[in-house]
Amino acid sequence: MERSLEITFVLIMKIYSCTPVSFIGDESYFSRESGMYSRGLAKLGIESRAVMANPAYAVDFPELLRTDYPNLESSEWWKSQNLDGVILYSWAAPRFNRVAEALNDAGIPFLVQMDTCGIVSRESNPMEWFWSSWTRSLHERSWLEGKSVDLLKHLLEGILSITARNRIHHYCYATAITVPTPLGTLWVRREAEFFGGSELSSKFHYLPHPQDERFAYSGVKKEQLVVSIGRWGKEAWAQKNPRALIEAYRLFLQRKPAWRGVIIGAGATELLRGLGVKPVERLSFVEQVNHEELTDYLNLASVAFWSSRWEGQQGTGAQALCCGCSVVSHGSPLMSCFHHYVSKSSGRLAMRNNVAGLADALELESKSWECGLRDPVKISSVWIPEFHATSVARRALHLLGLSNDWK
Repeated sequence: MERSLEITFVLIMKIYSCTPVSFIGDESYFSRESGMYSRGLAKLGIESRAVMANPAYAVDFPELLRTDYPNLESSEWWKSQNLDGVILYSWAAPRFNRVAEALNDAGIPFLVQMDTCGIVSRESNPMEWFWSSWTRSLHERSWLEGKSVDLLKHLLEGILSITARNRIHHYCYATAITVPTPLGTLWVRREAEFFGGSELSSKFHYLPHPQDERFAYSGVKKEQLVVSIGRWGKEAWAQKNPRALIEAYRLFLQRKPAWRGVIIGAGATELLRGLGVKPVERLSFVEQVNHEELTDYLNLASVAFWSSRWEGQQGTGAQALCCGCSVVSHGSPLMSCFHHYVSKSSGRLAMRNNVAGLADALELESKSWECGLRDPVKISSVWIPEFHATSVARRALHLLGLSNDWK
């Protein structure tokens, strides 16, 4: 008796992520944002690489595809890749409109990711936009530049809304536009509607940046430990606000002698000397660590703490939540991610981003742990499905119209 041979062909979906600039394509790139999207898609069994413009670097990983920038503006080049979809980290910046247009002309569904807190123009939140424009210029430039040339250029561009108007073209080409905070999603959508993009409203969705799945609570007993993670070189001080961070630790640790703190990241060990700040009892400083070591710190810590003046999505905040930490920051719209981060019995916001306000929030949060009002298992289990790379990748597939497998 003859046996029939049934041959099954399995079609593997092919989706690339793309950042149309040239970063170093090493582990630091593939452990966050666009590179992590590629890895999350690969874990779902999808063929995925990360695409970036030249020039290349010797340390680039093999899963990175480099190409000359003009190719990214070519629909024929995109067609030649035979893709089912693209995750485009273009920030909807008008200078990349031709990349978006090329993908659209190639007939490839693509998702535009905007790394922003949502204060993108004066139409999103006028007072905060003007305040943030002043703050960034003042802190990132010299006194004269901050109060004159750079600030005036930025304000003039914003008042005329040149970038905001040009972003509408980017939105029109995209299959979906995602923003990494819920409030930011609302504000970006509102801006688009204001500039005549009401018909685009359904394209805007909240979707956080994907996080490595090694960030998870191990069940180890939490210690009375607060951690702060970031880049601490002088070029980052305007954003990260380390002087307020350290002084808030000083005040908090004076009030709570059973607790201790750790500041982690590149440049951390030089902070005291660089800022001219006296040491703080029970506050230590650790240089940049790998993901395994960082996960160990976050599993031991009860609270993760930031004093930044602005962030898009605070990625290490998401990692801390996945590891069962609660989070403390402040409630400025420029930190809109934290309004979401504290929404599930998982932290609190300071009334103001100053030393007293931050120290008060830390003290109240420490008491929540001491009174049993924080549960690391619950915190971790609530946030992991939202932040882990495979979950984010599944949601991206759904938004691209390539899968219904998302809840």
